[in-house]
Amino acid sequence: MNSKIILPLDNVPWQTASEIMQATKGQVWGYKIRRSILERGLRVISEIKKFGNVMLDFKLFDIPSAMTESLKLHIDSGADITTVHCTSGYDPASHGLTKDHIAGVTVLTSMNQNDFDRYYKGGSLLKMIERMAQDALSRYEYLVCSAQDLEHIRNRDIKKICPGIRPRWYLAEDDQARTATPAEAIQNGADLLVIGRPILKSDNPVDAVQRSNAEIAEIL
Repeated sequence: MNSKIILPLDNVPWQTASEIMQATKGQVWGYKIRRSILERGLRVISEIKKFGNVMLDFKLFDIPSAMTESLKLHIDSGADITTVHCTSGYDPASHGLTKDHIAGVTVLTSMNQNDFDRYYKGGSLLKMIERMAQDALSRYEYLVCSAQDLEHIRNRDIKKICPGIRPRWYLAEDDQARTATPAEAIQNGADLLVIGRPILKSDNPVDAVQRSNAEIAEIL
């Protein structure tokens, strides 16, 4: 199945993550990982790739030499995507890397305009994202952004990954401030959708994946 779903297992213990991956193999694009690496090391990537693609989500933000060291390790270990903060200003080409597997993270979906105003004076959240998207074109293969921002950057020629996706059947509230349905995201140009809580908090995660894929198929 050519699914658009990235299933985040960032905070899931390895045994549980392994069971989820076995149950959802072939039904999602792949898995967003952090805790598994911290628990078991980068060698675990080869184990995860038996079930799907791998997105490492450490959102690197450091001096260029430190970021280059980490990115090389991630990519050489088999990560399909690894993330950096756009505001780090990191340019992989300047440090001997290609952009192929790197995703630039714009503004976290947990932040709203009020949160943004606390740290970035004299600007708007949207303008910041537009600048980040423009800079990312030559630097990164992917851009991670809220689906609510897509209509303003949909013409940028970069693959777009959207977290905070909430299928229309999911009614619970959580700490994500800028969410969207799969339809809203895909219609505005999303390429991959991170769907976490609706699936992981479901009584039947496999059924939740299937329902989410069916909802996406309706749009496509």
